[in-house]
Amino acid sequence: MVENILYIVAAYLIGGVPFGYLAGRLNGIDLREHGSKNIGATNAVRVLGKKWGIPVFVCDFLKGYLPLLFMGCHLGGDVTAFTAGQMGYFLGVFFALVLGHTFTCYLNFKGGKGVATTGGCLFAVSPVIGLTALLTWILMMVLTRYVSLSSMAAGVTMMLAAFYVFVWNAGGMSTADAMVLSLLGLIFVLVVWKHRANIVRLCNGTEPKAFSKK
Repeated sequence: MVENILYIVAAYLIGGVPFGYLAGRLNGIDLREHGSKNIGATNAVRVLGKKWGIPVFVCDFLKGYLPLLFMGCHLGGDVTAFTAGQMGYFLGVFFALVLGHTFTCYLNFKGGKGVATTGGCLFAVSPVIGLTALLTWILMMVLTRYVSLSSMAAGVTMMLAAFYVFVWNAGGMSTADAMVLSLLGLIFVLVVWKHRANIVRLCNGTEPKAFSKK
């Protein structure tokens, strides 16, 4: 139990590494004072350019993917076959990684919106779920060029894909499956809540589009 708790704490600390903030500081800029005032990859691209913004996204993605992939292998590899106890531990690491990014202890518990780190975690849980969410995000970006709307749409298909992988394809819902769906539902709510200002701007028609100078 103590070892499990230490792993979860370590996951929170890893998830909390603010790569966007660090990239800004390397350029003499505090991202919390520019653009959308967010330390995530989207604002890093907007303020620092793709040269810095894309590496920020990759680092935020990998800090979710690599630790959770390691934990999944440590527990046996096949997430869909985990017992309720294994799944609880696995999802505890998942949630800690996302919470670390969204409420990082390194910046007074103010972090990013959790999309890139959640995406990395999803690929570690199931490539099918990760790819479904990613393709949805790309499609919505092509159609609307709104990063926020694309991220929330990806969250919806994340839930649908998870239901397919863990319930439909498995022929029923176990306790472990219900735990996965519950956590993903909670993370989806968290992502929407972190985008609440974007939702207001979308409704008002003032949300900036990606690749625009405005």
